[in-house]
Amino acid sequence: MKSARRTTAGAVVIAVLLALSAAAPSRVIAKDEVRALWVVRTSLTSPKAIDDMIAGAQHGGFNTLLVQVRGRGDAYFLGGIEPRPASLISQPAFDPLAETIAKGHARGLAVHAWINVNLVSGTDVPGGRAHIAYRHPEWLMVPQQLGDDLARLEPGGPEYLGRLMRYARARAPEVEGLYLSPATAGAVEYTTSVVRDIVQRYGVDGVHFDYVRYPGGDFDYGRETLRAFGQDPAKSPDRWRQFRAERLTVLMTALHDVVKRARPTAEVSVAVAPDPAEASVRHSQDWSRWLTAKLVDVVYPTF
Repeated sequence: MKSARRTTAGAVVIAVLLALSAAAPSRVIAKDEVRALWVVRTSLTSPKAIDDMIAGAQHGGFNTLLVQVRGRGDAYFLGGIEPRPASLISQPAFDPLAETIAKGHARGLAVHAWINVNLVSGTDVPGGRAHIAYRHPEWLMVPQQLGDDLARLEPGGPEYLGRLMRYARARAPEVEGLYLSPATAGAVEYTTSVVRDIVQRYGVDGVHFDYVRYPGGDFDYGRETLRAFGQDPAKSPDRWRQFRAERLTVLMTALHDVVKRARPTAEVSVAVAPDPAEASVRHSQDWSRWLTAKLVDVVYPTF
């Protein structure tokens, strides 16, 4: 399991790997020292799994849980906008997020909803037609290599989604799957609605955003993104880089605002590339600007 420790001097967090010790350390409750544990969705598939996870977190001295409730365009909670994952279909009344909040708070642990933002599918075909990749394939990011070919295809046709999936599969694990585009207004509003639903219905102490980025520098060449840009990216490379970064900032602004409207005291955090140069060149993350603009309270560098 992975964890992150926040410094008291600012919002920068150094991610570290911590091994659970044989003897339980003293419980940390000071607000200026956060020991946060990333909890992947496979730890939320049953009440017992949650019990074991919480016991392990407490034994290891953690005081904050970052719980992955949206992994690949799915909902690890009840009544979500997105489909329930296959691992929970046999337990229709089980609510992993509600159970984690109740049990975590009873043990003195803060619980943050961890949301994978742009990454909405792995390299396997999504399980059902209710998935956003099927409902709005035109919102998915397109790599430059496929841009011209996909511009000639109807997004609703099977070949369009199939080409994107085969491209991602051939480049795994770097690409990892299918991503929604932050340059498409419909996709931004959709993602914001998913977050709004969570923060309005669940008493989370914060929201942790992951994958607020592009898969790489050669994305997004989708038709809607190019239409919004209004010119050939090859002729204006500097403006193109700026445009891609601006679209992520617009998305991050929307996510921040929807959280703070519903829960003003909730902490907004984001996973970022630890090297600002790498974040800027490959993923267009302008996270230092996000901190300055107070769009995020904490950043968690990933390694």
